[in-house]
Amino acid sequence: MDWPRTRFGQRLLAEEQPRLDELVRRLHGDFLVWAGPVPCATQGLKRCMVRKSLYLSHPGEAVNFDMACFVARLCALPLPSKSVDNLVLHHSLEREEDPRQALREVGRVIAPGGRLILCGFNRFSAWGLRQLYSRIRPDLFSGWRFVNPLRLFDWLALLGFELDEPPAYLGFGAPLNLGGQAAGKPSAWLGRALPPLGAVLVLSAIKQAHGLRTPPSQPLPHRKLATA
Repeated sequence: MDWPRTRFGQRLLAEEQPRLDELVRRLHGDFLVWAGPVPCATQGLKRCMVRKSLYLSHPGEAVNFDMACFVARLCALPLPSKSVDNLVLHHSLEREEDPRQALREVGRVIAPGGRLILCGFNRFSAWGLRQLYSRIRPDLFSGWRFVNPLRLFDWLALLGFELDEPPAYLGFGAPLNLGGQAAGKPSAWLGRALPPLGAVLVLSAIKQAHGLRTPPSQPLPHRKLATA
């Protein structure tokens, strides 16, 4: 069973969906690519002003979906450089063997001024402990590489991305099928406090246009005109 089909997975998806929809609603431009294992999470695209959208399916996944799809890995996108206005990474970066290389490829295809929305599992959370457990015994998250937020922010800055608002941390429940009261009280309290320990990190960043800054204008040196 995949994690989105579990009870705790459904609970997490329901919590992050409103935030994801809010960010997606602001997108505009000609071309958008959505990458992620949960096709139903794309419902926010109905309210955005993007003209064309493509769904990026992970190799080996069968997607029965109305949206136009193509199959590829993030680390080798079959797209021209600077051809995408918006790219949404919904729990897709952590499935790559080399998340840094995948993010570099994402930066290559996004045009200057384009927007990146990323929703990924936070390594510094209870879900991160579950992922560590998956390295020892087979689990839903075996082979996944959860995001280290500190490294992620550094990678984005090096690739020329700038956060346009503070990142959000969501999902403070345990990644287990616990009873409603046992799971609800701690997660409700942490949800109000909003420490950077939530199960998922959600951010929005804009790719800056490098090389457009011009040095301050200086007066030309005074020259004497030649005599007639």
